[in-house]
Amino acid sequence: MKKIELLKAFAKGWFGNSQQHSIHAQILKERGFKKLADKIMAESDEEWEEAKTVNARLIKLGETPVVEIENYPIIDDVKKMLEFDLKESEQALPMMSKSLALFDDDYVTKNMIEKFILDEQEHYDWVKEHLNLIKEIGYENYLIEQMGE
Repeated sequence: MKKIELLKAFAKGWFGNSQQHSIHAQILKERGFKKLADKIMAESDEEWEEAKTVNARLIKLGETPVVEIENYPIIDDVKKMLEFDLKESEQALPMMSKSLALFDDDYVTKNMIEKFILDEQEHYDWVKEHLNLIKEIGYENYLIEQMGE
């Protein structure tokens, strides 16, 4: 994949994932899981900003961003939401890392992607930790914990 196509794919993916997380946060909040809803909404906001950053970089490079979003499923089961996020991160992290080599001649874009990788790794670690909590304390106890402020 060429550099510009890859950047456009990143933006498309983050815009879509941001919308998915925003909807998931609204579902969670409606169901009373405010703590988890707040975390997922923060993730949505971060992904939206990442997509905007990529589009700004495309413009700086003389390219025209596209108005497209990647489709993501809406999942109403909390554990399945987390499992989906884990799977997505497991696929995204190696792909993003491999893409760095394409930008050896563009330090600014490479640095931007490196920051995205760190954010994705942080999200991956958080999701993995919460799936482990479900395993350790049980699904119902985990859900009770997510109801707090």
